[in-house]
Amino acid sequence: RCVDSVLRQDGISLEIILVDDGSTDSSGQICDDYAANQPNIKCLHISNAGPATAKNKGYDVATGNYVAFIDSDDEIKPDMFNSMLQAGYKHHADIVCCNYIQIDEEGHISHTKHTDQEYVLTQDEALKAILIKDKIYSQCWTKIYKRDTMQKNSVRNTEGLKTEEDFIYNIQAFACSKTVCIVDKPLYIYTHRSKSLSKDYFRNHISQYIDNRIFRLELVDNIIRERFPYLQEYSTYHCIFYYNELIGRICLFPDLYQDPRVSKVISYIRNHSDVLLTHHQKLGFSTIGAYLVTFLPQALYLYYRHCKNKK
Repeated sequence: RCVDSVLRQDGISLEIILVDDGSTDSSGQICDDYAANQPNIKCLHISNAGPATAKNKGYDVATGNYVAFIDSDDEIKPDMFNSMLQAGYKHHADIVCCNYIQIDEEGHISHTKHTDQEYVLTQDEALKAILIKDKIYSQCWTKIYKRDTMQKNSVRNTEGLKTEEDFIYNIQAFACSKTVCIVDKPLYIYTHRSKSLSKDYFRNHISQYIDNRIFRLELVDNIIRERFPYLQEYSTYHCIFYYNELIGRICLFPDLYQDPRVSKVISYIRNHSDVLLTHHQKLGFSTIGAYLVTFLPQALYLYYRHCKNKK
């Protein structure tokens, strides 16, 4: 379904690179069959290393002017790349973004809000937009990237990561991109699976999950502070939002309530209480919750969140 949707793209020339990341089912053979029958398809087989490494392996053999990444259980609309490439070439964009719809296992469609408009952003505008999720989303699969720009700036996925890899790639890509376009149409079809590996990863690897999230947000904060200090408030907003999400998962593991990494997360939020209290609703905090995270003892606040999650 995924590969067939790429093959149905209208009005463009393209190469398709299938990366079999150590699959244990028939995926590898399916990839080989496509490559044997389609001259513009290449197939790579690697030992299981995670999505970040798989993307790098595919990127290394890509030759197109723009590069896109697609997850194997999703699909794209027939006009996706044509629409995005037209905008990219028209505005000499380093990155072009689109919107998406989400479909769950029962066929319910969500994430349907879009404007059908085209936007051209400067670097500063684009960084602000991705930090606050204003028509630009964290996933790589809603974007095409100018390969020359990414190569010149050594933008690559961080090897071995199995969470956070998309935003880590994107913050580095946006930090070196002068012009970004948004084609605000739902051109990508994201398949939401409640039992997917990515959804369950934190439950089975909570310590690594915490490390990856902190690594991501410290990287974001450092890039903005050093290169775009006038956007610091947006970076802080972004970090509090995703640290709050992390707390919601940590509170399921009482053994971690006194972990030094958790203290670092709580301290970050408390040290930026001005941003928290100004934007608490958009950051996922009630008014009471914003004051509780600021003043309650750490373990007590986590217990409060644990009880709140049970309701």
